[in-house]
Amino acid sequence: TDYVIELSDSSYQGDAKANYRLLVGGLPVADEVFPLGGRKGETIGLELTGGTLPNPTIGSTTLRPDAQLDPNTFHPRLTNHSIGIAGPGEAVLDVESIPSLVVDTLPELREPTEPGSKPLKALAPVVFNGRIGKKGEEDQYVAVVTPGLKYRIKVEAAELGSALDGVLQVKGPNGAVLATADDMVTPAQDKAKAKTKKAATLNTPDPSVDFTVPAGTTEITLALRDLRGDGGVGYPYRLTIEPIVPTPFLITTTDDQVNIPRGGTAAVAVTVNRLGGYTGPIRLELINPPPGLSVRNGSINAGQTVGALTISSTPEASFEIANLKLVGVDPANTPGPVGTSKTIVFAEQGTLATNQMIQEGLPAAISLPTAITLDAPTTPIEAVPGYPVNIPVKANRSPGAEDASLTFGTLPLPAGFAIAGSKIEPKAAEGNAVINVGPDAPIGPTLIALTTKGPISGKEKTLAVPLVTLEVVRPASVELASTTIEIKAGATVEFKGKVSRKGSFKEPVTVKIDGLPAGLKVDPVTVPPDQTEFTLKIIADPKAAPAEAKPQVALAFQIAKKDFPVPTTALAVKVVPGP
Repeated sequence: TDYVIELSDSSYQGDAKANYRLLVGGLPVADEVFPLGGRKGETIGLELTGGTLPNPTIGSTTLRPDAQLDPNTFHPRLTNHSIGIAGPGEAVLDVESIPSLVVDTLPELREPTEPGSKPLKALAPVVFNGRIGKKGEEDQYVAVVTPGLKYRIKVEAAELGSALDGVLQVKGPNGAVLATADDMVTPAQDKAKAKTKKAATLNTPDPSVDFTVPAGTTEITLALRDLRGDGGVGYPYRLTIEPIVPTPFLITTTDDQVNIPRGGTAAVAVTVNRLGGYTGPIRLELINPPPGLSVRNGSINAGQTVGALTISSTPEASFEIANLKLVGVDPANTPGPVGTSKTIVFAEQGTLATNQMIQEGLPAAISLPTAITLDAPTTPIEAVPGYPVNIPVKANRSPGAEDASLTFGTLPLPAGFAIAGSKIEPKAAEGNAVINVGPDAPIGPTLIALTTKGPISGKEKTLAVPLVTLEVVRPASVELASTTIEIKAGATVEFKGKVSRKGSFKEPVTVKIDGLPAGLKVDPVTVPPDQTEFTLKIIADPKAAPAEAKPQVALAFQIAKKDFPVPTTALAVKVVPGP
């Protein structure tokens, strides 16, 4: 039978760089590759078994993953020649069905191959690589552990393509079973895809258990078998034991991937799952982005669960698909950066995920330029609670996009902030996004991820704006001519200062002094909206006793008909005897 193979570019375009290689013919296929991974930078031997291979064959590869693609996996390229099955005159063909190997930084050991060997023994943390080589087999390993320390013991098999449905037991020195694990149920991190409460969990045949070592125990035995008692070709696994380092939060990206327009900007929204009562702020950072990308790092305000950052590309940026290392950082830097992870469900049966993957990092690629590119200030924009603030956004239009009108929107905003609309008018090179700052908006920096939407070349497009920092400040503050006052009994002293108003705040402000020594009094003054300077008259009673005190200068005003809290300013007041 004759077949016609047609190959084209998706947009039917091409150039001198659009090269390809098309191979038609029989390819060797392996049913099992062992081990399933190794330690970063090391050269490991690979055993290929089953499939169309005439005999078990040996290959080797050095685990040097591309940090921009995925630092935790490596896809080896093995050929007929490299595994020694290419005969004279045969072409060098890629061996198919070689899965990506897991790359770790822990010590890696393999199970002994000699029959009757004692269980392999190693100090945790460590990774044991093995396979259930025949039906009814149980593999055992001895881990040297620390009493009282909590460890995570996990099996990686089914999720790496193995046929193993593992059952894991943790045994003490006397053989007593201390813990057992079978199928693992985990919360789905992508709750937007969970239609019911049951759908918010995922099942995996790979067992995992968190185990606290009992007092006085320094060695535990890890026993692994197949649930059905099966074994043979296709039953490899990785068994990892390592101490649990508690993290205060988990970071998940809203999208599975991101396309960054060449010369433009993409916005990345994240959600945080706070653990153990942690409520502090979180910085969002991108570690070692590929050349040609610039990042405006984001943040998640204290107590909040959403945040964003933006990634911009130069017009010349070009790289293969990259796996971006997006992390959340506790400002106290304990225990260190927490990388993003996301559970992607490919298939479900009812509420049970039958095909799913935990994705570490954020896959990214450069996409075609957009007809309009947007820019926003890199310096913070001052804002005050209770009042709107304008964010200027510039629009660089390409031919054909001059008449496009763009309406502003945002990615999820922190509590206390809301988009008030506005847009970039047709032919305009700039527009203002209006953000309403709530009366209870937190004082300090808040990052805003703006988007725009509008028809471009007949199609509705959404474009991202580089991240903008709003520096939320108190509506008013006080500047004092002096912070020390000396007054004689029976005298009057004038105390002067200025009220500094911020942003759109133009309300009256009352200035008063609390906590003066006995025998002194002062009436508060109200500074009208059109004035800034004030004078307070401090009057000392003729019988006022000598004293020293630290009274407080306080401001009083309202935002949205509620008293707004403002820190007080301390004075040093000394009362001395009169003439």
